[in-house]
Amino acid sequence: MSTRDNQGVLSESADFALAPTIDRTVTHMVERVRDVRVEASPFQHFYVEGIFPDDVYHQIAVNFPDKSSYLPINIKRWKNAVGESTRDRLCLSEGELDRIDDARRPFWTALTRALESDALRRAVYEKLGADIAIRLGCPKHAVVDQVAYPNVMLIRDYQDYRIKPHPDGQPRVVTMQFYLPGDATPEDLGTSLYVKLPAVHRLIGHKFKEIKRFPFKPNSAYAIAVNDCAQRQSYHGRELITASQTVRDSIIIAWLSRDVALGQKHAL
Repeated sequence: MSTRDNQGVLSESADFALAPTIDRTVTHMVERVRDVRVEASPFQHFYVEGIFPDDVYHQIAVNFPDKSSYLPINIKRWKNAVGESTRDRLCLSEGELDRIDDARRPFWTALTRALESDALRRAVYEKLGADIAIRLGCPKHAVVDQVAYPNVMLIRDYQDYRIKPHPDGQPRVVTMQFYLPGDATPEDLGTSLYVKLPAVHRLIGHKFKEIKRFPFKPNSAYAIAVNDCAQRQSYHGRELITASQTVRDSIIIAWLSRDVALGQKHAL
């Protein structure tokens, strides 16, 4: 039987029963993805609520790693006026589980295995098959059988973080982001989808129009198929996080078409 301290955090000696937790979480996520509606415009995407079982989501909240476990993704690119990082990561798929304290590590080990499951990947690929077929250059019916490499990261965005509209890059095929807001986190902290407008003048360049912003709700997630070609461009981004807002916690899964070095993954 598992034991917990008075804050609900798993103790070091706890038996978390990894296999049943992984199986149950995977089954729940797959069912939620299969039931969700896919939107085709401006490119294939979906947004789903209740993506984790309720008790698993609760455990995410009480088992957040300490801030010291995270590392800046790119301090040159994402920093505030005093040089502090505005986007940190903890890469769960790349050996960084050891950065989490002993009490919390069993939970994140189990959740990482669930998120890396091929059953979840196949459910997501099936939903976004039309756009993934464009990205991979294969028939739609063959999309789910393509080789993929999952990369799971915990992400923390802070005041002054923003990322301009971008399509993501190769070898990324799908980006899925799981929202983990606190009690007072505003719903408008979600990711936006954009379309690129025609350039008025070649020296001014293109502007972008926000088409949709996903609500940053507890236990929700979105997924997009990645493309940057004449047929489809998956432009998405995040407006500036202001002082009146708060820390933006999330999990990102990037499914890649080939395995690449850790530094390259974080540069995407």
